[in-house]
Amino acid sequence: MQTGYYNLDSIMKSEIEFLYNVLDILQGYLQDLILVGGFAALLYRFHEDAEEIGIPHLITYDVDLASEAEVPIRGQKSIHELLETAGLRCELTGNADQPIVKYYPQEDQGEIFYVEFLSPLSGSEIKRNGEHDITQSIQKDLPAQKLRYLDLLLQKPLVVHTSSLPFLEKHPDLIVKVPHPGMYIMQKVLTLQERKRSDRIKDFAYIYQTLFCFRKNLTPLASQYANLIVKTEWKRWYSKFIRLVNEKFGSQVSEGSIEASHILDEVTPEMVSAAVMRFIDKCPGIE
Repeated sequence: MQTGYYNLDSIMKSEIEFLYNVLDILQGYLQDLILVGGFAALLYRFHEDAEEIGIPHLITYDVDLASEAEVPIRGQKSIHELLETAGLRCELTGNADQPIVKYYPQEDQGEIFYVEFLSPLSGSEIKRNGEHDITQSIQKDLPAQKLRYLDLLLQKPLVVHTSSLPFLEKHPDLIVKVPHPGMYIMQKVLTLQERKRSDRIKDFAYIYQTLFCFRKNLTPLASQYANLIVKTEWKRWYSKFIRLVNEKFGSQVSEGSIEASHILDEVTPEMVSAAVMRFIDKCPGIE
């Protein structure tokens, strides 16, 4: 994941316009897809319940779109056909039998941006034949990369209007789904151990930024977990989540508190730990 930093006064127009271009191309499918990853963290700050942050943000250049299952064909063209017709080129990477698909702008626009599709991984990561369970076909010619805990990001998503974003006020408004912030935080924490260090550091920052953005709505965010812990598997996830949060953010000398403060201007480890633990204090207990 390629990431940069920005203040609202210096935000680069190209990132926002690339995101909008992708959403516009796929507007007929926005009901089926949820925008996850770094761009979700960006859109949170423009949600009606969000508060001004006043600190630099991280912004990602990859548009990650998640789907729970197979997406029906809507209109005359599939998602793959829409993207290719719009001029994005498809590249296959990884396993030849289960390739991961990414869509890039034309070569003269560089390769800093791309679009990728994701879906939940359920059960074992290894199939009975010994192969890794890497992708799922969510539509014709469209394999999505399967990820553990992605199910959380599909629970009770919020919506954001693109007209609220900088540079897009005069564009036709699009309604895009983003993960529920509480589920976004939980999924980020649960995947920390599987991430390489550079990505883990950015996730620490995303966690802090998201909670600070919704700092006046922490109780309703935390209350959403009550529905999870009635299910055995998700209760185990929740228990692991609480344990990892305490481990990574429990004090000002914890890894997450220190690492997030290193890449966020004017943010101290004390501020990070306090914000995260204030949220955890509002989370339901486990019997």
